[in-house]
Amino acid sequence: MFEISGFDTAGVVSLKRLSLAAALKKARELVEDGCWDVQIVDPTGRVHTSFEEQAA
Repeated sequence: MFEISGFDTAGVVSLKRLSLAAALKKARELVEDGCWDVQIVDPTGRVHTSFEEQAA
C-alpha cells in the first residue's frame, strides 16, 4: 500500500493507493489543487517527492 500525505488549508490530507502509478496520479492532483508538503511513502518506507516539480 502506498500512502500519500500532505497539507491543505483544512489540515492534514492522508490517502492510500494500491499502486505507485495511482499514488503518483493522486499526489500530482493534490499539488495542483494547492496542497503542500505532499509525499508518497511506498511499502518499503521510501519517500517520493520528485513529482511536485512535474505538477507545477
